[in-house]
Amino acid sequence: MRRAIGALVLVGLLIPLRGSAEDFASCWVSTVRDAFGRPIQVTRCRVSGGDVVDYGSDASVPSRLYPNAGTDLAGECWYLTSAATNWVYLSLFVNGDAVLGFDPDPTTPGGIALATERIPRCTSEPNPLIDPSTEAWQYVTEYIHPPPTPEVNPLPGDGVTGMDTFVGVPIPDVHEAQIASATGVTLEIYIEVSGVVVNWGDARIDSFPADETALAGYPDGIATHVYEVKDEAGYDISVSYDWTARWRIVGGAWEFLAVPDSTTTVGYPVAEIVSVITD
Repeated sequence: MRRAIGALVLVGLLIPLRGSAEDFASCWVSTVRDAFGRPIQVTRCRVSGGDVVDYGSDASVPSRLYPNAGTDLAGECWYLTSAATNWVYLSLFVNGDAVLGFDPDPTTPGGIALATERIPRCTSEPNPLIDPSTEAWQYVTEYIHPPPTPEVNPLPGDGVTGMDTFVGVPIPDVHEAQIASATGVTLEIYIEVSGVVVNWGDARIDSFPADETALAGYPDGIATHVYEVKDEAGYDISVSYDWTARWRIVGGAWEFLAVPDSTTTVGYPVAEIVSVITD
């Protein structure tokens, strides 16, 4: 595999939409013999339900099809699938060979991150080639697993109305890594906590910078809140890391991944101090 270099011509394969479309896991080409014993090429498709069906051509398949990079018994190749992919045609040749480009964001033109060599059409059932965005996502989700470990002051059970309640939480270090992709390129991964969100449980939600000093807790931290109403059953204080994760092929443009927050919830009873005048 290699990164696309220079001017590339985008060539599309026109495959019309037809009625009663089905889902196809993969479509490749195969050679069979017609009624007269002559070899002919057909488009052979694995329907998502498991059956294999032959069609006279790609255009006969009752679904819109997209290119995908994969491997079959002969090695690296390309095939068609009804599931939208990040692979696009860069060049398509008369004999069925193609050059495919990987586009991390197909909605933005000109974003080809890498290109295959000239590869043939798959002639046996293929396995998909894992794309770089999937590899980056797997790496990020495996890394982002520890939720916040907040400290609340006063401790749960000692909170009272009218007094500051502090939340402190450690901030994970920025994580940078390079990983080898199955596509033959090197991926850069960048992961950080870009902010911390505290839901105090009484309709107050605050966002704080991912800063150890700001979130130091009692007595100098800025994550504080004053409860006005007692709740002996306990407010649910939830503390969330707001993650930022991005990846790129070395030398390319960064692509962001939508990573969910990781959250810890602490039950926090709040009592009320009542002043009593005695004789």
